[in-house]
Amino acid sequence: MLPPPGYRMPVMSNSSSSVALLVVVVTALVGCAPAPAPSPTASPVFASEEEAFAAAEEVYREYNDAGNARIAGKDSPDPQDYLIGEALEADIDGERYLEEQGLRLTGSSGVATFRGLDFSQVEGTVRLSAIVCLNVSGIRLLDASDNDVTPAERPDIVAQTVELIEVETDLRISAEAEASPDQC
Repeated sequence: MLPPPGYRMPVMSNSSSSVALLVVVVTALVGCAPAPAPSPTASPVFASEEEAFAAAEEVYREYNDAGNARIAGKDSPDPQDYLIGEALEADIDGERYLEEQGLRLTGSSGVATFRGLDFSQVEGTVRLSAIVCLNVSGIRLLDASDNDVTPAERPDIVAQTVELIEVETDLRISAEAEASPDQC
């Protein structure tokens, strides 16, 4: 899950709140994975909104798989191949934060549901948004001594609003933000 445009991860004085926020952000970022290269859409113009949302869901699921591969220590596929703009910056920042704090993720997450919200196609460029519900119950946050520091209050399912944009003939995730838990 990526913060909205201009959002910067807050520095919290309560370490468990910081870890909880980090787990939600990083889990969302890592919870989605793509194939070794971004999945191209059939064409720059979709025949219907349903077709566009189906392509977006496929990209998001591939992104989640790539994130799970990264957690497992694999170099490929790279989740960043599915990101652009703010989403890419947030992923880079999240990875840097984990490294600086001596933290690492283990396990895997899965896409529970993907629900399209908005679709537009202006001057040949597709933009869409969706609510994604991720099952993060299999993700654990470990410290440098391999102690599990996953916040006990972290929910098993997290909701995010995801924005995708067409780049050439590929859909890329341009933003992710935490959504209300009642969306799932």
